[in-house]
Amino acid sequence: MVRNMAGMKESGASSAMQELDPQIIAVQISGVDYPASKQDLIERAKFTDSPQMVIDVLNQFEDRDYKSQEDVKSEAEKLMKRI
Repeated sequence: MVRNMAGMKESGASSAMQELDPQIIAVQISGVDYPASKQDLIERAKFTDSPQMVIDVLNQFEDRDYKSQEDVKSEAEKLMKRI
């Protein structure tokens, strides 16, 4: 399978989400001020023209404040394990 720019396999959406590296999410929201709410992260991702897959993953985050980039990566890793 071919990988696209976001480091995801081009197949079904669920499969693509499983291949989304949490580091990609962290890069896409870099520059956000912490602590940041789920909505802050989504707004930052939209501001940086992140791929829709990144925004979709952020929409599945718990609705809470995230303390750091590492906190965001940890949440993304937990989410990827559930998919």
